[in-house]
Amino acid sequence: MKALALAVLFVFQCSALYAGPVQIGTTYSPRQSEYLGMDREKTYLSILEAGFDLIRLGAYWDEIEKEENVYDFSALDWQIHEAAKKKVPVALTVGMKAPRWPEYFIPDWVLKRTSLSFGTDVSRDEYLRKRTLQFIRKVVDRYKDDSIIHWWQVENEPLNRTGRQYWFIGRAFLEQEVELVRSLDGRKRPILLTTATYPNRILRFLNRLLSRHDPVRECLAIGDILGLNVYPVVGKEFWNADLYFRTSRKERERYFSKVLALAQSKGKKAWIAELQAEPWEPGQLVHKGEGAVLTSAPEMMAELFREFRELGVDAILLWGAEYWHFRKIRYGDTEWQGTVSDILKEDRLAKVPFT
Repeated sequence: MKALALAVLFVFQCSALYAGPVQIGTTYSPRQSEYLGMDREKTYLSILEAGFDLIRLGAYWDEIEKEENVYDFSALDWQIHEAAKKKVPVALTVGMKAPRWPEYFIPDWVLKRTSLSFGTDVSRDEYLRKRTLQFIRKVVDRYKDDSIIHWWQVENEPLNRTGRQYWFIGRAFLEQEVELVRSLDGRKRPILLTTATYPNRILRFLNRLLSRHDPVRECLAIGDILGLNVYPVVGKEFWNADLYFRTSRKERERYFSKVLALAQSKGKKAWIAELQAEPWEPGQLVHKGEGAVLTSAPEMMAELFREFRELGVDAILLWGAEYWHFRKIRYGDTEWQGTVSDILKEDRLAKVPFT
């Protein structure tokens, strides 16, 4: 048994030397917990217990400022306090966009004073720009002295067309937001900017038709850390037909190797800010049923993690923590959580130095 343990340790050590150290994290959204019928606080505490290296949280504007100039930070205060108790570093997302659907979390009282058409650059609206900057200032001022916050994320996939209306945020305003955060934060924490990625050729072609700019290059130019959101199997419903857009490992390696080389040439770190670890079936926000699905599974998550670890990214945030808890509570299915636990154990073993 001792010889076997040493052999396993040697294999993981070799992997660590090849790939380099990687931080493993996840994202928590109370909105997703509610969508799945889970208790917000119990779900979050369960996630913190897993032992991640970091956790990404969102400042949801429509919850914090439900009424104009009336701010309620109690829920976010509690999340940050609990992360501090567990000594789990936080990446805090600020702005009008945050992780999870419907992407934009603009309060109703703000939307009523704007006129935003389908597919538009929402940052062209003067009132929305003003209120967004005021909200960012309030959030950063509140948490800038909190040492558990290690990174700011400004918006979520700001340059990509997302949400029900396929809105996006223009580069000029994103730069203004980033500069505001930097001016307010005396600790000069790194700025994370995230973008969708398209290793699938069909989706990449369609994205180019909709966008004349390159979000990857623009995020690298503006931020300190490039966050890549990765979904190797994308399910779409089109005219009552279920479509699946897949990529092979070779396709992903070819695509992401170029992106990571570009980041390295700019002297920037690269994270996988969202690595698919929950099923997104066509027409579904997330699969709630009990049956097998095609877009994700625990063994797929483990394979993807190892794949991207070998590419040499600085951090990998597994996407779907609320779903893993849902599977356990609703169906007694602990495979998702068990696989995550194995990933964390395997990575820690790989990091143990020889003595």
